[in-house]
This record gives sequence, C-alpha cells and structure tokens, in this order.
Amino acid sequence: MSTHPATNAPMPPDSRPARKSFRMPDIYIVLSVFILVMAVLTFIIPAGEYTRETLQTAHGPQTLVVAGTYHQVAQQPVGFMQLVTAIPDGLKRAASIVFLTFMVGGGMGLIKRAGLIDIGVHKLIDGVGDKGFLVIPILIGIFTGLAAFIGVPELSLAYLPVLLPLFYRLGYDGMSAMAVALLGPCMGFTFGLTIPGSVGVGQQIAQLPIFSGSAFRAVVLVIVTIVTVAYVMRYAARVKADPSRSLTLDSDQLMRAELQEAQREQGELVVTRRHILAGLACLVMFPCAIAAILINNLGFEAIGGLFLFIGITAAAIAGKRPQQICDDVNAGMRDMMVAALLCGVASAIAVVMDRGVITDTLVYWLEQIMRSVPAEVSAIVVFWEQALFNALVPGATALTVLTMPVLSPLGTLLGISQQAVVTANAWGGQLTDIFFPTSGFFVATLVMGKVDFGKWIRFYTPLMLILGAIACVALYLMQTMNLGM
Repeated sequence: MSTHPATNAPMPPDSRPARKSFRMPDIYIVLSVFILVMAVLTFIIPAGEYTRETLQTAHGPQTLVVAGTYHQVAQQPVGFMQLVTAIPDGLKRAASIVFLTFMVGGGMGLIKRAGLIDIGVHKLIDGVGDKGFLVIPILIGIFTGLAAFIGVPELSLAYLPVLLPLFYRLGYDGMSAMAVALLGPCMGFTFGLTIPGSVGVGQQIAQLPIFSGSAFRAVVLVIVTIVTVAYVMRYAARVKADPSRSLTLDSDQLMRAELQEAQREQGELVVTRRHILAGLACLVMFPCAIAAILINNLGFEAIGGLFLFIGITAAAIAGKRPQQICDDVNAGMRDMMVAALLCGVASAIAVVMDRGVITDTLVYWLEQIMRSVPAEVSAIVVFWEQALFNALVPGATALTVLTMPVLSPLGTLLGISQQAVVTANAWGGQLTDIFFPTSGFFVATLVMGKVDFGKWIRFYTPLMLILGAIACVALYLMQTMNLGM
C-alpha cells in the first residue's frame, strides 16, 4: 500500500495521481505532421516522373501517364517557402470541394433554420413509431444505392445535419449518425457500378467495355451493404441499451447542447401551411437534383449551386424574408468554416509531394513490387496497395489516372485479368477514403459532427478489415474463376 513518507500513513485514495488516457491530437495537428513528413521525404525519396499524354475519354480529356517511361530527375526537395505556401495552394487545389462544403452548409443551414429539418424529423419518428431501428437499414440502403450510380460521397456533408437530430431523438448517438452519413454514400461509391472516376476511366484505360462486369460488382455491393448495416445496427443497439458505451459520449453532450440552444433561439415551431409547402418542395427538388447529378455527371461546383438554390427556394416558400435568408446563409457557411479549411489543409500533402516530384517514384516502386507477386493473388495485392496509396493521392479520378496506366499493361504481362485490375483499383482506392485524414470531405464531415478522428478510426477499422476480406475473396474469384468478366 502507498504511504506518506513522513507519517507512514496510508495515502488517501483520491490523492493518487490519475492516469492520463491518450487523446487523439486535433486533426490540424495530424495533417500538419503528414505535411512535414512528406516534406522530409522529398529529401530522401529519389525524384522521378513518367511521361504524360492527354487523351480524350468518354468522361472528358484525361492526362495519363505513359507506362514504361519512368525516369529519375534532379532532386527537388521542398524548401521553406514551398512548405509555408503548401496550405494556400492546397486550398486552391481543393477549391471545388471547399466551395461545395460552403454551399452545402449555406443550403442546409437555410433548410434547418426554416424549421424544415425539425418537421421532417418529427414526421419520420411518427412514421416509424416503435420501429426506429429500421431507420438505419433504410437510410444506408438509399444512400448506398444512390452513390453506386452517381458516386459523390461528399453528399455525406448534406446528410449529417439531418441525421444528427433524428438519431438523438431515436435514442442513438452521434457515432451512429456519422456512420450512416459516411458509410452509406462511401460504400456505394467504393463498390459502385457506374462510378465515372474509378470504374469508367479505369475501364477505358484498360480498353474494356464501359461499366462491364457490373452484375458481379452488384452482388458484392449487396453483400457489403448487408454487412455494413449489420455492423452499424449492432453498435447502435448496444449504445441505445447502455449510452455509457457510446464512443462519442463527450461530443454528443456538446452537440445536444448546441441543438437545444438553436431550438431555444428559434422558439417553439408552429407548423404552417407554408412550412408544409416548403417541405413538399424539398421532397421534389432533392430527387430532381440527384437525377440531374446522375444524368449530367455534374461537378462539385454545380452540385453546390443546386444545394444552395434548394435552400434559398425552400426558405422563401417557408416565409423567410430576404434579409433573414441572407443571415441564415451566412450562419450556415460560418458553421462550415473549419470543415472547408480542412479540405485545403488535407490537399496540401499532395501539393508537397508534387513539388518534390516524388509521387511518380512511389508509383514506380509499386510497379516493381507487383512484378514479384504470384498471379493468383496479384489483384489482392493491387487492392491493398491502392488502399494505402489513397492516403497520398486521395480522390478516385486522381488515383486512377495516375496508377491505372501503369497497372493495366503490367497486369497483361503478369497474367492478371483487366477486369480484376480495374475492380481492385476502384475498391481499394476508395475503401480508405474514410480512414486516412488526407480525404477532405471525410475530415470535414467529422468536424461537422464533432466526432474525434481517433474514435472514428476505432469504430471503422474492424468494419474496413471485414470489407477488405470480402473484397479479397471476390477478387480471388475474379482472377481464378473468371467471374465478373
């Protein structure tokens, strides 16, 4: 037993030093470490590059690397001024997603401050009655189905503000809402059927029919969705039975307090005929916006503009005056300030790599590793390599146009089916979109929901490994049994 030296008396229990538990650093610190590490690596990793050519594809002109043209160039370590301007240039590089974040914040802020989200939440709770658990499979199914065709996992930024109050009132926690907002669109995007940036561009590079092999990928998507739903429902049920087991217990208290404060400022909501008309307008405009994104393959700028238009229209129908609409837009965008800035900070990592001319060298090393892998498991190796490489080159199109021109001819030489190479690139390249903090929309969504990055990793890692195992089995079947061709 511990004693005081002078008195030899037992030490009071409350005077013993408390053990300090590890707390994940702020996401700004995590990203800054990534940037500094990349800057140091530009002094160590040999600089090199592939020759590039611009080709016209079904999805517009794409600048692709030319396989077999890698060559070393003079070392170009990142200097002090290049390092300090990396974040501003990262914001410029990620401008489209930064503006999407602001636009979604403004649009959803208008809908929220008009009281339409509260009305929708109450209606949905009344509709499910005592079967609130059905909200999880229904929403994940809808979000996954939409993303399987249009991609755009960034829509999680729009989903989360609606899901948080809904899940709190159903007795769940912020992590459950975050899981539905992120996993639904991201699983559809990762294992999707007609994703232009990964599947479409990848198949064009591999000279395969566009979106061929969709039937096999659809089977895998269904399995992945079922596993994801079961995983989230198991966690949510455990938290509802014992709230102390929540991974977001502390941040939930802050979020609940903010929501309650917003409700007090807004006052008691009286549902009027204009509110009902505004809600019906949203129910019409949102599906139309999704259809426009799918049919016209709209970019982030257009998507952001659509969300802001929907918000302004709904607020006007609900009876908001022009000055109130302006104030609500400002408030919504102000709420998204940190999330938008983090998108640019995350992109600064890629800026540093490009300035040090080490990105192509890493791709070349990947190519050399692949040459020593048995053909039966080569597609699986591509999957995990792309999953790791996504930390350095986030974004489906960017990763595909950089690595597929190397992987496709290499697959032919090694006897790997082109369909398996394309699928491994698509699945692996996006599975870690919500694992590495270099993904802008991912960290923005976490910040919006006040979910600690380390706690999300604790939640998502087991599921990611399970889904990775499913993908490996599917790729092995594709390679050895010619499935999905």
